[in-house]
Amino acid sequence: MLLSELGEFGLIKRIRAKCKNASPEIIEGIGDDAAVIKAGAKRILVTADMMLEGTHFDLSFTTFSQLGHKFLAVNISDIFAMGGSPEYFFISLGIPKKCNAEDIDELYSGILRLAKRSGVTIAGGDTCSSKDGLVLSGTLIGTADRIITRSGAKEGDGIFVTDTVGDSAMGLILLKSQKSEVRSQKLKNKKLKFGTQNPKLITKHLMPEPFPMKNTSKVTSMIDISDGLLIDLSHICDESKVGAVIYKDKIPVSKGLAKAAGTLRLHPLDFALKGGEDYALLFTAPQGIKTDAFKIGEIIKTGRFIIDERGRKRRFQAEGYEHFKGK
Repeated sequence: MLLSELGEFGLIKRIRAKCKNASPEIIEGIGDDAAVIKAGAKRILVTADMMLEGTHFDLSFTTFSQLGHKFLAVNISDIFAMGGSPEYFFISLGIPKKCNAEDIDELYSGILRLAKRSGVTIAGGDTCSSKDGLVLSGTLIGTADRIITRSGAKEGDGIFVTDTVGDSAMGLILLKSQKSEVRSQKLKNKKLKFGTQNPKLITKHLMPEPFPMKNTSKVTSMIDISDGLLIDLSHICDESKVGAVIYKDKIPVSKGLAKAAGTLRLHPLDFALKGGEDYALLFTAPQGIKTDAFKIGEIIKTGRFIIDERGRKRRFQAEGYEHFKGK
């Protein structure tokens, strides 16, 4: 079967089935944001993320410093999604010969600034040459007192998201529209100033800032929104074996996204529901929980539905970004 037919998540499902005979010390293996390993009384979290030039980033409209920030941020987001704290980061790089040593210095500057703010130590890694673009591979290790997985959602739980969604996807659209301007600025001084009226959207795409939840004691399941709200909510439904209903008028959309979408004659909810790379946290918890997060729906027994402003109900699919399928 072609991977374009199977898709990223179908491939992961096949690999997961082949790796069932894991060590008893592995509490959570393949299929969540991070693996959970029992080490005495401790619970160790391990997550790995790759970023490939041409797939995840385009060096013609990001600086190496911004790229370094995002590289660590997406790994931190996975640890936060399991209720943990990040600690040690291992960096492996495949570097094209066209890169300068100063480029890698700048990449590490972006990584180290975020690492310092996040309490992360760079602990090791590997370097090698690459014949086809820059390759970033990171492994982040963290710890948690209470592990939160995707599989704990219960019928009757509320569905919450910790921040507005869709900003990053719109930021990418705006960034592409200014590609020549950005390239010109990079050649001059490597510091970018955007002419757009919505620089915050571009910043959210280039330099996401994941935040942990302060209190996860009542959270029943959690995931970070990396592939899109609909597809990531579907992951919770699949793992928890439940359904979900969400309300369009409850989806948090920033004023910047609404304005930019209006200018481009696009619908902001298309970005909010399917955009991805928001790195906000999507979680479920009892309805009465006290939280600053946005409540967008409820967990139900079966089915996946979205209700519009007029109360009309339709099924939703796991739409969002998925490798190999070219979405």
